[in-house]
Amino acid sequence: MSEDTTITAVPRRRPTATLRERARALVAPIVAVVLFIFLYWGNHQDVRAATGAVQRVTLSQKDAQFNIIPPVQGGAVGSVWYRARGPALGFQLLASGLRPDRRYLLELSVDGTVYTVASHSASANGELSIDSTITVFGEGACVGDNYDRPRSVRGEHEVKFWLKNDGNPVSGTMPGRRSSSAAGSSLPCRGNGDGDYSYVLLENAVAHFTGD
Repeated sequence: MSEDTTITAVPRRRPTATLRERARALVAPIVAVVLFIFLYWGNHQDVRAATGAVQRVTLSQKDAQFNIIPPVQGGAVGSVWYRARGPALGFQLLASGLRPDRRYLLELSVDGTVYTVASHSASANGELSIDSTITVFGEGACVGDNYDRPRSVRGEHEVKFWLKNDGNPVSGTMPGRRSSSAAGSSLPCRGNGDGDYSYVLLENAVAHFTGD
């Protein structure tokens, strides 16, 4: 005797998304990507336009072979932001990892001529911030016989930013033995008084400045 066999129809599984639905699903990420590119490049261009000719160079502490001493090994670090063109050299220097409360000399090597611009003291945290505008390249701290005559900022210049220990006397001046250094002997001293002039930060790149 034959048995009745019941066949249950299994409905076809509906696709997870029709072609139209898939297209709709792709629209959102495509729009997002387009908006991202538009906003990113738009903001990128706006930032460049806002900052104008502002450039940045980094400074590092280096050993006798001029190899960088990283912060994890106790090396100091710094950065300088400056305007690459203008009637004056405006810049901001930020440094960290310095010896707390110690005075340092900021030097600018301008086309090979070194100017001792100023003496500044690091904070109790070993940080240093210098915000300055230079209208004339010249000496600004006691240098004695190391005096170099000032020069105009006009023209194209290669500038290196250096930071070294201020070993000058704590007060007074440093008389020059040469007649040409008379102007340098009148500049005040505000150093650590220990005769230590070792360099702490040297440039990782040369700054290019054009004075109008």
